[in-house]
Amino acid sequence: MELERKLELVLDGAEEVVTEREIREVLAEFEEPRAYVGYEPSGFIHIGWLIITRKIEQLIEAGFAVDILLADWHAFINDKFGGDLEKIRVCGDYFVECYKAYGLGDAIEKGKLNFRWASDLADNAGYWEKVLRVAKSASLSRIKRAMTVMGRKEDEGELDSSKFIYPSMQAADIFELGVQLAIGGMDQRHAHMLARDAAEKLGWKKPTALHTSLLPSLTKGGRMEMITGPTGGIDYDALAERIEEDMAILMESDLISDGTRSLLAGLSRTDSTKRHKALEVLMAGKRRVGGKTHVLSVLSGSGTTEMAMDDDDLHALDKQLNVARRELFAYLGVEEDSISQAKMSKSDPDSGIYLHDGEDDIRRKVKKAWCPEGVPDNPVMDICKLIIFPAGRTLEIKRPEKWGGDLSIDSYGKLRELFIKKQLHPADLKKAVAAQMVDILSMFREYFKKNPKTLEVVKRESRSIGR
Repeated sequence: MELERKLELVLDGAEEVVTEREIREVLAEFEEPRAYVGYEPSGFIHIGWLIITRKIEQLIEAGFAVDILLADWHAFINDKFGGDLEKIRVCGDYFVECYKAYGLGDAIEKGKLNFRWASDLADNAGYWEKVLRVAKSASLSRIKRAMTVMGRKEDEGELDSSKFIYPSMQAADIFELGVQLAIGGMDQRHAHMLARDAAEKLGWKKPTALHTSLLPSLTKGGRMEMITGPTGGIDYDALAERIEEDMAILMESDLISDGTRSLLAGLSRTDSTKRHKALEVLMAGKRRVGGKTHVLSVLSGSGTTEMAMDDDDLHALDKQLNVARRELFAYLGVEEDSISQAKMSKSDPDSGIYLHDGEDDIRRKVKKAWCPEGVPDNPVMDICKLIIFPAGRTLEIKRPEKWGGDLSIDSYGKLRELFIKKQLHPADLKKAVAAQMVDILSMFREYFKKNPKTLEVVKRESRSIGR
């Protein structure tokens, strides 16, 4: 294959390349250059994964061998699955099955797509030397800026000190694997730039980098995230079961006072919502809601009740719960992130479409998605731009003649123009997008119907941690 064609395949659909000149040099120098992408095995895979996986296909076609790093230790540091490495590794096995379901089994057999575990890298003393040299090459403020690759804010290193190690580990992964190209979503840019900066200071060969767009959440703002727990409707039975299990562990622990234990014992076992809130705020200690009453007093029904609280107090309670979630129950394996409008809630199954989602769930989620008429920058349009049209598909809009009749749209440019001019209603667009996604994801439903083991294990383990 001609070099220019290889370069075209590599660059196609990329939001950023660092740099095109360097990537051209890699293609000219190496007969089989190596690329890598790293994933924390942290939950069910959403459709944004299709964007980077299509890029992997293109890299393989261009002559690359690609390593998928299953970053189990990174997921441990980032508190995924409550820090349970066994569950994290089970999720990693599920990731491998997703690549097979996509149709990359042949590439795996031929050694063009390889899976590596971070724990295997960590067994090598030379890896830790690289981690330390990267860390020594960067200031603490630089490391804190790179912590956003974990899906966390800069100030969240205060949660535990292991999180400061994470960016240096991710940069060291690139050098330990010996790859020429690091790929990932735009959220991984900080880590890749850290690796390039470190290489320059340490006299190592700079890796090139390629970043793809992030698929936004179906709700307004933020991006899609991997989640654990049900991806369809809420499993209330599983929730109630988890709450009772957590309560039992808590009641037997020495982490709470006798008074608190008595208070919890008095909560109604049938009021799972109140019991769950009690669990979430226990670590809040002496914090108060609205400056008036202890949180546990509110939840237990003693003193001021929730019904008697005004809107400001309820808002303060909700805010307090979000703060408390970051401190709660690491020993129980419960993990919650604070919820903001700027980022999708990782516990909201309707904010993303997942590879194994059923047809009805896909249609329901797309129907509910944020998609204001005439405003093209929305998640439904981005699914078209980043998944449907790059796959060579055509949107078929079915509608009565009085509303303009049927449409066949084969490019994002054409779709955007129609949508901006309000010649295509969001409801009609959503129906067409849902139909395409039902079809695109059919291969995953079929694969996991025949090979259910890893998916079912991840579902079970997800329920056990409540996410």
